[in-house]
Amino acid sequence: MANNLGVRGTGGPAGPARGTGKDVSQREDLANFITMITRDETPFISSIGKAKATAIYHEWQTDQLETPGNSRIGEGTDWIAPAASGGTGSPAVGNKFAVSGPNRTRLGNYTQINGKTIAVSGTRRAVDQAGIADEYAYQLKKRGTELRRDVEFDVVHSYNTSGAVSAQDSSSRAAGGFQSFINSATTCEFNGEWAAPATAADGTQVLRSSLTTTAAPATGALALTDIDAVMQKIYEQGGKATSIMVSPKLRRDFSDLMVSDDGVRRNIDSEGKLRQSVDVYMSDFGDIMVVPNYIMGLSNNVQFINSNGSPADLAATTDVANFAALVYDPMWFNWATLRPMQEVDVGQQGDSTKGMMVEEATLEVRNPLGCGAIYGLA
Repeated sequence: MANNLGVRGTGGPAGPARGTGKDVSQREDLANFITMITRDETPFISSIGKAKATAIYHEWQTDQLETPGNSRIGEGTDWIAPAASGGTGSPAVGNKFAVSGPNRTRLGNYTQINGKTIAVSGTRRAVDQAGIADEYAYQLKKRGTELRRDVEFDVVHSYNTSGAVSAQDSSSRAAGGFQSFINSATTCEFNGEWAAPATAADGTQVLRSSLTTTAAPATGALALTDIDAVMQKIYEQGGKATSIMVSPKLRRDFSDLMVSDDGVRRNIDSEGKLRQSVDVYMSDFGDIMVVPNYIMGLSNNVQFINSNGSPADLAATTDVANFAALVYDPMWFNWATLRPMQEVDVGQQGDSTKGMMVEEATLEVRNPLGCGAIYGLA
């Protein structure tokens, strides 16, 4: 029987051939640990709050103050029922006396079930493995980490429409992510041939293309004017963004925006170190921290509809990476959990131990107008 014991796994050089001559008794030198070489951070999910969902459709309310204006009234002015309540209108002096009624809006998001399966043979659990005491326990922990990364991917990328009951299947629900709710022209900027949905950002709409076909819309480059515009829009809506989350590429692009007109940026700190990155941007509407998120650099199917086609509103998707910069305050978001991440013990089936890691939760966007984004980047 051929002996190729010198070849282990993939990606590295083969060890010495064994099975003949003086190498027969030589022990292998294999370290008793395993190094995980992929990133496992979840910057967005880790920065927001936690909440409890009690149904598969999780709802919350928002409210708004009236636009500031003249509320002066005369001495002794009588009470008048607001027009929205069947009243006759405003008093003669002070047209803000009769309020128009509550500005409350109910928003909601479906819970999404995320899961990873595990199956480990009896032999795999019995053999002595370097760096692993129990293969099943190791795979369980690994799948849990992968699940958290998958959730982060959905939250920062997802364009799933979550508001329309008819669009959801009761057994396979999809939660809307950041970009399902934060996509209104009121607080967002759109580059290239990308445009805002036709209606308000309530989780039920996707982005639009300015094209007459379903061809992939062109994208544009990140600019400081985009960031300043979004910050101003958020401020005018009563919010104050504290973070801008970007892909690794856009993180570098952001620092490059600080290059001086002569193409040279030199920032020597008190310890004599040359700093080539920008961590905080001091805008006209507050300081904003730059947060890199490696998951936002991954390619993703972005949903959109065309604006002017014949027929119009044709749905399409395009694969794009580094597509968005998210401008937000973590206080306006919660990760609402119906079922926390847990092991589902399927048990012993034949000669294998089987199980699942499962979580059911959704994103709660408490103030869509208190956050913004820049879309159509590349």
